[in-house]
Amino acid sequence: IPVIFHVIWNTTAQNISTTRITDQMNVLNKDFRKLNTDTNLVPSVWKSIAADCEINFCLAQRDPNGNWTDGIERVQTTVTNFGSSSDIKFTANGGANAWDRNKYLNIWVGNLGSSLLGYATPPGGSASFDGVVLQYTAVGVAGASPPYNKGRTATHEIGHWLNLRHIWGDDGSSCSGTDNVTDTPNQADENYGCPSFPLTDACQTASPGVMWMNYMDYTNDACMYMFTAGQKTRMGTCLNGTRVSIKTSNGCTPVGITENSLAGIFAVYPSPTNGAVTLDFGTALTDDFDVIISNAMGQVVYTRHYDAIAEEQLSLDLSGNSSGIYFIEVQSRHEKVIRKVILH
Repeated sequence: IPVIFHVIWNTTAQNISTTRITDQMNVLNKDFRKLNTDTNLVPSVWKSIAADCEINFCLAQRDPNGNWTDGIERVQTTVTNFGSSSDIKFTANGGANAWDRNKYLNIWVGNLGSSLLGYATPPGGSASFDGVVLQYTAVGVAGASPPYNKGRTATHEIGHWLNLRHIWGDDGSSCSGTDNVTDTPNQADENYGCPSFPLTDACQTASPGVMWMNYMDYTNDACMYMFTAGQKTRMGTCLNGTRVSIKTSNGCTPVGITENSLAGIFAVYPSPTNGAVTLDFGTALTDDFDVIISNAMGQVVYTRHYDAIAEEQLSLDLSGNSSGIYFIEVQSRHEKVIRKVILH
């Protein structure tokens, strides 16, 4: 999913760093792939349903006009506090207009005041409003304000964007509401802070109680660390339904990529992988060539020149790199081909 961050700032502190944003992207790719290190804290009773949602994110690599972008738009504004107003989503009101929601996940970052961490639009709403809004102090890790400094506000709000409801069903403590997911225990209300397991309430009176560590509750960032298999299914239904167009977006494809003659036979596998990657050229390469591997933020993690090889395959090891999306570029004198691989 290509992501565009619209950073709307009035003071220097609100103009958050690129590092904060890339850290936030790393959190999203870990949380939605169950690669977060705190997944080991999931109680044993729910470990079997803690889900790898198989959803990956990248900072947009090209804008709606096909030009290069780093996935961050910075707009200085005279507005001091947007609160829950949607003005932040419109240039005319001191914010920034949405990019095409069929190709991008829009995330607006700005000052929402002291009591609001973020909000999101569920699928099916107006295109001009579509996306996620985050309080600037709750984005990323280093530099964010505790206890919302683990990037989980974005995880929670993107869950809403992908059609997840709050785990307690927003029923005002009546136990009659539902989040429309069968494997999340019904609970009376939201939870805050960092509860101890097991936690029971009026809806779940016996252990294991309520799933307060679910990303769709209101606990502190350090105390939420799982989606369930049912939530994965619900988000997948959304991505195959209302939001299906974003799956074919080219927003994650760097500008300048072309795929020509070698592209017809060049393959990279397996993907996803734990590290070992095979480049299969389909035939022996008679030209010298370079291999350049970049992560989703455009940072080069591997580069090497190779003389022409008689073999049809080349083996590489990416296991020393962080999980996420990588682009493997092979460039000879005649052509350039790029393939994508997902590293667990």
